[in-house]
Amino acid sequence: MKKLPILFLLLLLPTISALTLNQGESLEFENRVITAKFVQESKVVMDIDGEKSIISNGQSKTISGIRLSITDIFYTGDTSEVSFNAELTYSCGDGTCNEGETMVNCCSDCECAIGNQCTSSGCVLPECFLDEDCNDNKELTKDSCDNYKCKYRNINCNSNSQCDDNDPDTDDFCTSGKCQNLPPICKTDSDCEDPNPCTLDQCINKDCQYKTIENCNSQEKKEQPKEDEKQQEQILKFTDESHPGLFSRFFTWLKSLF
Repeated sequence: MKKLPILFLLLLLPTISALTLNQGESLEFENRVITAKFVQESKVVMDIDGEKSIISNGQSKTISGIRLSITDIFYTGDTSEVSFNAELTYSCGDGTCNEGETMVNCCSDCECAIGNQCTSSGCVLPECFLDEDCNDNKELTKDSCDNYKCKYRNINCNSNSQCDDNDPDTDDFCTSGKCQNLPPICKTDSDCEDPNPCTLDQCINKDCQYKTIENCNSQEKKEQPKEDEKQQEQILKFTDESHPGLFSRFFTWLKSLF
């Protein structure tokens, strides 16, 4: 029974980490952002969540509730780096909102703003409290409320009815747990027309069906005029329409020559 208080005290011991940053770089430590703003030969400008302080090599300072101890400076100009130890001066979770603790980095000790809830990632404005609050009315999603945020996970279908996309023109199928919404092959009989004159072309249930016409002679199909004949017809038509009486005047002129 005596081990429990000792274990509790160990949990409350401050966290100390050996860290290194290049000039201009940042890292996260205990939900705080530490930045090495400027690195010089014997001192650095450190920033924690917007609070800055100048610390010399071998010196320690507390900034925004975190004690920084500079252990080494490697100065080369723009690529200079600083090595340091970071230690919390407070214990998040002890029920007291100590100096350096805020609702952002330790909302379990510092109360969130009215209407917000404390989570592992800080204070959040709740989207939900129960799974039922996240109902998206979609049959193929698993709706859940996690840390006051709605989450939706896709699940497999079991029947064709679950895949209905409310589009009357698509065929909806459930295949191997996945939905397929296929567009129609046809909508009207004209969509199924083929060059064969001896078939009845029909669109039935959005699919083309071709029924053979009995006693049909495929030779009765109207032959298409050849390309050169088409061109001659177009020329004659153009000439006749554009220059009425041209041919009659031409033949009259020929007769006058004889």
